[in-house]
Amino acid sequence: MNGLSISTKKKLVIMGRSGAGKTSMRWLIFSNYTANDTRRLGATIDVEHSMVNFMGDLNLNIWDCGGQHKYLDNYLNEQRENIFGNVEVLIYVFDLETTNKESEYQLYDDCLRNLAVFSPTAKVYCLVHKMDKIPEPEQKELTVESYRRALAKRSEMFQPDVFGTSIWDHTLYRAWSRIVYKLVPNMEIIERHLSNFRRLSDATEVVLFERETFLVVCYTAADADVPLDKYMHISQGIKSYRNACVHVQSRFQSVEVSNKFYSMFIEPFTKSTYILVITTDPEVEPAVTKANITAARPHFSDLAR
Repeated sequence: MNGLSISTKKKLVIMGRSGAGKTSMRWLIFSNYTANDTRRLGATIDVEHSMVNFMGDLNLNIWDCGGQHKYLDNYLNEQRENIFGNVEVLIYVFDLETTNKESEYQLYDDCLRNLAVFSPTAKVYCLVHKMDKIPEPEQKELTVESYRRALAKRSEMFQPDVFGTSIWDHTLYRAWSRIVYKLVPNMEIIERHLSNFRRLSDATEVVLFERETFLVVCYTAADADVPLDKYMHISQGIKSYRNACVHVQSRFQSVEVSNKFYSMFIEPFTKSTYILVITTDPEVEPAVTKANITAARPHFSDLAR
């Protein structure tokens, strides 16, 4: 299995008006901040660059662009090629609390025009942020769908994926998991081997998490109707628990839960991943599942070489 993975650097540009929550979400996902911690972050000055290693060989070159008017004007004119050149992913963050939606759409249009010139093959994601301001689930769905329809009409060249997000729940993990999913090299190979592992170990569900961010990399389940949000809740919960361990100067290592309904294990797996394995067959002993995880580690580690 050697040589399946290629060292890759991908440029991600995060754009949106000042106060939309761009920097907060970046620190929450990639720097182990809690939602409360982000309150002490100040406004981004010009462009903040960060290089994030993800899944071993994938390097995310993140450009967090300040949203004040003077910076936006500069990005769209004097720095057009610098900002929008060689972009793999543009993440545009819409502030749900904006008082001028048409101005927000106009800035988005300007970004896409520059992207079309300098990075025509880029993928676009739109995050409708601060969804916690809407209490009713039905209204949240209607709001996101309204943005989705409006954005689909604004560019034939780029058809964005649209997510409703908040730093206060699992929705931010869901959005970012889907973003990085498309960037991980050899994802089809990883998914195929993960599915084989689930069948060979008689597991019901298996999920691969990235080790530092705990974003969902991929998953496989015997029941095709298992909702993806289930794993996003787990992702957020483990990230919060791990942060709590840090605060009490303890080290998070693994989780094991066994009862008459199921056994669940969250274990360090490869150098860049954790694995979640759930079994519901009472004839599969927990010790056997743990032994299967141990046996699979060298094989999956070879996939990343």
